[in-house]
Amino acid sequence: MTPPTPAAAQSQPQNGDNPTIAAHKLVARFLLQAGYKDTLESFQRESAVEHPELNLQSDASLVSSQPDLRDVVEAWISSRIASLSIAPAPLEAELHDLELTAAIPEKVTTAIRDGTNVLSVKPGVFPKRTWDSTELRFKSESIPCFITASVDRTLKIYRSDDYQLLDTHALPSPVLSFAPHPRHPRFVCAATMEGTVAVVDLVTRERIHEMRDHLKYIVSAVWSPDGRWIATLGYDKQIIIYEVIEKAVDLSDAPALLDDEEPDELSTSPSISVIQRRIIKTRTNPEAAVFLPKSDYLVYSARDDNILHEIRMPGKAAGDADWALSGFNLNENNDDWISFSVLFITIHPHLPILALQTSTENSRILLYPFHSNLRLSTLHTSAAQSDFFTPRHSWLPDGTAILVNSEDGVLRLVDLRDSVRARIGAHGVAAPTEEEENGITAEVRTERARLRREQDRGSSVVKDVVAIERNGKVAFVSCGFDKTVKVIEIAQ
Repeated sequence: MTPPTPAAAQSQPQNGDNPTIAAHKLVARFLLQAGYKDTLESFQRESAVEHPELNLQSDASLVSSQPDLRDVVEAWISSRIASLSIAPAPLEAELHDLELTAAIPEKVTTAIRDGTNVLSVKPGVFPKRTWDSTELRFKSESIPCFITASVDRTLKIYRSDDYQLLDTHALPSPVLSFAPHPRHPRFVCAATMEGTVAVVDLVTRERIHEMRDHLKYIVSAVWSPDGRWIATLGYDKQIIIYEVIEKAVDLSDAPALLDDEEPDELSTSPSISVIQRRIIKTRTNPEAAVFLPKSDYLVYSARDDNILHEIRMPGKAAGDADWALSGFNLNENNDDWISFSVLFITIHPHLPILALQTSTENSRILLYPFHSNLRLSTLHTSAAQSDFFTPRHSWLPDGTAILVNSEDGVLRLVDLRDSVRARIGAHGVAAPTEEEENGITAEVRTERARLRREQDRGSSVVKDVVAIERNGKVAFVSCGFDKTVKVIEIAQ
């Protein structure tokens, strides 16, 4: 009587379908065709011991019955590329063609001195409406400016030409992240340490909307390029998405015009409302987010997470508001090992590429195409960072290099060939000697005086950096815990 076949054996595939046996034969055929005779003999002996049912001794059967390993690998590569929305090869070529040709900057200017540590700085436009007593009419102008957030719970606005303070806005607690409206610079979304989100009107100086939906402090607030969405990321493990509904300006509500006076767009304020639309719960604290240029996706990262997440944003047509969630594994071998967190995300100025800044001991920037886990490049910035540091970076306007902050007061400019092209001492003890210290006598050049001057410079932590076009030149703007904003200009 034939003994019953064990259930496990019944479930096993036959030799022709067994992936283990097929893989062995695939490798054996490759070794045979590539001429690795000694390696093949060793492989055959060891395989026969481990898998007695294998028959790898017949060269003819290997050649006739098995596919070529190179064909299998090529098919896998083709299917992987085909699954991407953007082919990586053209992007790699375009990245390689971007060469940094700008002059390396030298002069560091202390543009702004604050009374407290400066947390962030962004370029902006300050819409200002004032009464002109000479012409007896209101005058509106848009002034290029820098907006800073400080520990003293204020947003401050400075002219970008002479760094004159234009206005100050007080908020309930320090602003950890803020974002100007992409089309109406009069509106700024500010997220605070206490978990409040406020929309500030710079013209009327009012907080026109205030949301208190987070339970802990908010680390990031981003406005979509079309102005429709605001996303806030909090350490209560929540991402909250608000819809901004805008109504057209009714000029009939504007004040009566004087003779020969042109309609003034600042005389009335656009009517906007902010409505909470979605709450995304995250496993760990969210860290960084960015809307893609078409405002159709929100991309975000979280602490201790190897997945780059995407949220499909609703379209304007009814029925497509699906809020679909997806993600891409950032590990090149596609496993679940977590070796770093992504703490900051930006988009290349001209190419569909994301730049992800890591939490590693030495800050790295990883470049990925949109909707893809195929890493295009890794940029090693050489900027050492601790566990409590918040890395930031900014693309040069032409997309040829990235400016990176640090804890040691040095701004680093990294090109796309993974070369640190400049190290600029800007903050704290790394900052150059101030102009007022030039010419001091030898008598006061004592060690005690030197230490006192170094202590007065404050901490070397650089909190934020941004590269902008200014007066026909590229300018680096940075702020830090030495209570200053620095400006470095380079010629294009």
